[in-house]
Amino acid sequence: MDANTHAPLLRWRVWVDWAGNGSWDPDAADVSADVLGLKWGWGRRSSLPVPEFAPPAELELTLRNDDHRYTPGNPASPLGANIRSGRAVWLRVSRIRDGFATGNGSTASLAGRSADSAGVWEVLAVTGNGFVVANGVAMGEGAGWPPSDSVALLDTGDAIATLTSTYRRGSNGQAGFVLRCAARDNCLRLRFGNTSTILERVVGGTTTRLADGAPLEAGTWYDLEIEQTGASVRVYALALGQAHAARREILAAAGIADAPASGRHGLWHGFRNAQDQWGEFNVGRSLFRGSITAIDPDRARGTCRISAHDVMQRLEDVPLHRALPGGLMRSGNVVGAILGWAGMVPVDYALDDGRRLLTGGPRSIWDVSAARALRHLQREEHGFIYADGHGRVRMEAASVRAALRASVSPAPDARFSVADTAAGTGPYATALRRDDGADDAEESVTFRYRRSSDAGRQQVWSLGETLELPAGEERVLLAATDSWDVIAGLAAPVADTDYAATDDAAGAGTDVTDDITVGLVAEADSGIAGRGQVLKIRNGGTDTAYLQRMALYADHCWRAAGSSSVSVGSPASAPRFRNSRTALIVCRYADNYAAAQGGAQARLDDRSRQRLQVEATLPLLAVANHAAVTEGRLTDLIDVQAATHGITGACLLEGVEITVNPAGAGEATWWLTGV
Repeated sequence: MDANTHAPLLRWRVWVDWAGNGSWDPDAADVSADVLGLKWGWGRRSSLPVPEFAPPAELELTLRNDDHRYTPGNPASPLGANIRSGRAVWLRVSRIRDGFATGNGSTASLAGRSADSAGVWEVLAVTGNGFVVANGVAMGEGAGWPPSDSVALLDTGDAIATLTSTYRRGSNGQAGFVLRCAARDNCLRLRFGNTSTILERVVGGTTTRLADGAPLEAGTWYDLEIEQTGASVRVYALALGQAHAARREILAAAGIADAPASGRHGLWHGFRNAQDQWGEFNVGRSLFRGSITAIDPDRARGTCRISAHDVMQRLEDVPLHRALPGGLMRSGNVVGAILGWAGMVPVDYALDDGRRLLTGGPRSIWDVSAARALRHLQREEHGFIYADGHGRVRMEAASVRAALRASVSPAPDARFSVADTAAGTGPYATALRRDDGADDAEESVTFRYRRSSDAGRQQVWSLGETLELPAGEERVLLAATDSWDVIAGLAAPVADTDYAATDDAAGAGTDVTDDITVGLVAEADSGIAGRGQVLKIRNGGTDTAYLQRMALYADHCWRAAGSSSVSVGSPASAPRFRNSRTALIVCRYADNYAAAQGGAQARLDDRSRQRLQVEATLPLLAVANHAAVTEGRLTDLIDVQAATHGITGACLLEGVEITVNPAGAGEATWWLTGV
């Protein structure tokens, strides 16, 4: 689907893993040709003032469906029974692209070839050692003499553009990509060896190895995403066409010093290598990784609407009944525990260490969703938790914003500068809404926190009413205590001592306690730990039994030993805003003075200032907006120059929504807060 016909085209790629096996076979998964329109949203968005919490990222697709290909339950569809909720969805956008297609199977030189009318390839090579393209594949030439390295470059206009490509390794480290290429001997070079993926800096005749990563298997086509910042390069790889292939980070290089600032990026092959292949080359990035939550075909219109959400939606639905171990724990540890309990693994998230919150006894996270537990933590940490666009969860520490706000003049460091007119060559907005932020400012903050103490062995639960157990039947129940935050060392119930049963409901009949067995279900099987315990109770007798009493005892029982609070703020007698606000944070995790004071002060430092809030609409038809709307990331620093609206200065990007209509046009909406 093309965004317009008047400028270099934005290209949207949508894959759906209909087979459910993670193979990402392009022929079976790519639905791009049927996409009539889409809407994608990410981050803190949807209103002014900007909301405190980020909802799950979401994607809505309108697919052409006049042949009912995407209608669930249609036996004539080639997708068959695979059209169902829960299937994985992947959205990517690119603003510069070359698919290396040639007509009639012909072969052509890459030198001077146009890439989406956005420029031409420049090849730096000895004659005969350049690159050729044919049938959608680029390869190196190796016929010239003397043998030499060859570089093919596109000028993207962005030194830290995100690049995507399909690539197949045939040689051992003699081909790959160049980044920020100021000259053939002044660039970053990414190459793929037999035992590792290598990032190196090339200056003159000197090569410096910067980082090693996991290798790519020879002979396999990979989808690659090369993500750059000013001082880092990260490479993500997905093996195409292989069942259950996971997208993984294969290289992470940080702290890169003195990298060239060129916006030229491209392909590289060494000496006479003609074995490695490139299937396409794009400037763009993945915007969404999630799963389908609804499929709604419209028979009259011949369309089908598909809704999908990222992993944060799953966290909304996962209930937690677990306990943190306590002791010295930072907020990053707490996030990791919550995400792990919700079924995520470390490759699914990126966490800052955060502050030290827990120092005392364990804490129970009881009967709340994983998402709600994370929102509690966000308020105590005063950081931000959201999905990062790849379907991963990220925690951003409050110090990230504090460092930006400590700058005397942050605007020169802005990622993009957005104007309110189209007169210049940079990004511009056709509509701006503003909120002065006064109603969102806080005068004072109170953190109420508590410590816990271990009361030793205690009775933690007892049966509240008679339990009927027919002969041969088994019951599973949750024995949860209201008196204790966390229990440990639960003793297995002993017949007659801890429980008793009779053969009549009134309790006056024959004692049948020996027919009853009570077992403790292990945490690994129940998912329950902390305040409660899952019990399996079985009647092995021949008659109905009535459990009359049962009690549980634990060796260690923790509960609050009292609460304290820390308050920071301006004098109540001198409010600075028209609506004075006081924030009360009831802490679930902070249990020490330093953590409470630090969290309260960080929140006040951030929220005690009246900050401008802006909603900006950027049309996709404008080529000047393409880099901004495709590369803009949460917490990017944006310089807004809209004097006619009274808005000038640096803002932080909080949320994004992009809408593309059936005609291919559309707009991006940004939500921004002033630094």
